Amino acid sequence: MSFLTDIKHWYGTWQLRRSDIEMRRKHQAFNLESAKRITILFDATEPEDIKLVKTFVGKLSNGKKLVSVLGFVDQNDKSFEHMSSLHFDFFSNTELNWYGKPQGMVIDNFLSEDYDILIDLSLKKFYPLTYLAVASPAKFKVGRCRNDVSVFDLSIDNTKKQNLAYLIDKIDHYLNLIKPV
Repeated sequence: MSFLTDIKHWYGTWQLRRSDIEMRRKHQAFNLESAKRITILFDATEPEDIKLVKTFVGKLSNGKKLVSVLGFVDQNDKSFEHMSSLHFDFFSNTELNWYGKPQGMVIDNFLSEDYDILIDLSLKKFYPLTYLAVASPAKFKVGRCRNDVSVFDLSIDNTKKQNLAYLIDKIDHYLNLIKPV
């Protein structure tokens, strides 16, 4: 990593830690049956990952739930697979500020929505996705175990298999087990 990249990473992390966004959020446990509105964040750089997420969204949508997805493309240009469609929006490196905070209309719309469950399917540390997971007012947040931030109400251990299909399977399993209060 270059010195400039280190500064950007440090500043972004500092911004997350000093914000009170997480403190203002209403916490409430949901399972897949009780949730009405679900959002998914994921790394959409690879087309195979988009297919896996589309399959998961199809499964969630069968229960007549409103499911929306926001994918981060870790490139400057988006390809045909990254065109927005029903349920799916995408943003790329061109929609980040100098230290990696996502910005633009798609991001503003995402952050203004009040979701019951936020599912973060990112397998790597991407500041833009971390920022959105922290800044979202979702009532119940789910994602993989992380040492750098503690934003999730339910953290999934994916150290056995660090692939997207495994993470989706585990999240689906545990969100079906939860008994809402």
